Amino acid sequence: MPKMIILPLFPLLMYTYAFAGQSNNRDIVMDKAHAIVWQDSIQAKKNLSKDWDDAIEYCDKLLLAGKAHWRLPTFDELHSIVDYTHADPAINPVFSHVYEGTYWTSTNFSATLSRAWTIDFRTGKTYYSYKTTDHAVRCVKDLHATDATDATDATDTKDKK
Repeated sequence: MPKMIILPLFPLLMYTYAFAGQSNNRDIVMDKAHAIVWQDSIQAKKNLSKDWDDAIEYCDKLLLAGKAHWRLPTFDELHSIVDYTHADPAINPVFSHVYEGTYWTSTNFSATLSRAWTIDFRTGKTYYSYKTTDHAVRCVKDLHATDATDATDATDTKDKK
């Protein structure tokens, strides 16, 4: 019987493993698996609808949690926070501020440089859009060893919504 209890929990543990969780600063989430810090401020929930160039500029100028020069996440980074067990939004529940729409990535669509990859967090589906189209923005910052000292376990904050 104990196997029946442990096995259903295994997928849940796999998707939360990568996140150190919310830091003491509630505006960021640390992702040790990808060595990045995620923006999780109220601005990430507001529909900061920007074209691709403006999204890059917004992240570069963002000052959040005492950190400057953020960037757009790559396709793989943004896709890593999609949680297909949820919908509207389909995002890891460690995030507090989520706009249920399409977000930019920094990854160009290889067929044409006039498009870039996006992810729709209503469903978790991936698309490519013209860079002149407006989409939401969630920035990331590379994590350095000294930044990880105030992280808490993601399981402590997972159900805080």
